[in-house]
Amino acid sequence: VFEEIFIRVGLPYRVVGGVRFYERREVRDALAYLKTIANPVDVVSLRRIINTPRRGIGQRAEACVEALASRDRIPFPQALERCGDAPGINPRSVAAITEFTTMMAEFRSLALDGAGPSSLLAAVLDRTGYLAELEASTDPQDEGRVDNLNEMISVAAEFEQQRPDGTLTDFLEQVSLVADADEIPADAGPDDPQPGAILMMTVHTAKGLEFPVVFLTGLEDGIFPHMRTFGEPAEMEEERRLAYVAITRAQRLLHISRAMTRSAWGQPSYNPPSRFLEEIPDELVHWVRTEPSRDHQYSGGQSAQARLAGAALSRGGLRGGVGNRPVVPLDVGDRVSHDAFGLGSVVATRGEGDKAEATIDFGSSGTKRLLLRYAPVEKL
Repeated sequence: VFEEIFIRVGLPYRVVGGVRFYERREVRDALAYLKTIANPVDVVSLRRIINTPRRGIGQRAEACVEALASRDRIPFPQALERCGDAPGINPRSVAAITEFTTMMAEFRSLALDGAGPSSLLAAVLDRTGYLAELEASTDPQDEGRVDNLNEMISVAAEFEQQRPDGTLTDFLEQVSLVADADEIPADAGPDDPQPGAILMMTVHTAKGLEFPVVFLTGLEDGIFPHMRTFGEPAEMEEERRLAYVAITRAQRLLHISRAMTRSAWGQPSYNPPSRFLEEIPDELVHWVRTEPSRDHQYSGGQSAQARLAGAALSRGGLRGGVGNRPVVPLDVGDRVSHDAFGLGSVVATRGEGDKAEATIDFGSSGTKRLLLRYAPVEKL
């Protein structure tokens, strides 16, 4: 999101110790699928995805299909459709290629039937097994790749919101313009910045560095700290140490923000403020609450949903200032009303006092786990 906005408004930036969003492997894979759906003769994109994720179409099978294309003087995509005629190809590869071409034809049918870019991308990630493979991985980097694909779907959903009549081709053109506009060299570090450039980095990368002004974003329970640390005291403590590192990178001014509503897989989600915000002393904080613009509110969102949006802090550490809502005691089976989610039924509870949480089934809005100190719920 930040990279795309910086590019749109012409702010120079550098990603320190990382790869720009549209250059990341998983994002390029996802876009290659969409490009192939929109343009079946895009051979570069087709070759990128033909065996991604692995589906048994190796280099030898590709070479056999290429030989068929050369022999019969037909395009490579057409040769794939006739893979059974390829010289020397084995039956297993024929079956794998046939399954792939059938799947791609189904995606094109979805596009012709009016499916938007976000729906198409979600279908691709599900049907191909790409997302399932990443989610099953034990590699910590794959967790970040899942988040990036989530962000890609959110970008597509935002495009649909801004351009209801936009097509898949329109979306790909917009993405191409944004990606091509990113001409800033990637080899810069904090000691050699372009004048005025924004430096983007992870908290780990920022260790040992200091900057006059720092923006720390995503301070929400479930993001920072990450949801995987819930119920894991040692991992939660490591997240707290990282929060301290992030806060103390600022020499003069620290801006902390969280999203009142964020998109997860193209759907609105709501997270309570990060529990780490409670540890910042009140006297060091200037709280600013910002209402979302109408153009960026999700349907069903309420202005009463608005909470803390940002804070500008002089260097130091934080405490209180949020979560002054009285905790509503709830038990399993209680009926409640939520400002954004509507009517719901409590299915589980955990903790007491300011740490009390409730899992509530809101029917069509889904099941949500809420920290009652912050949740706008009323017991019925």
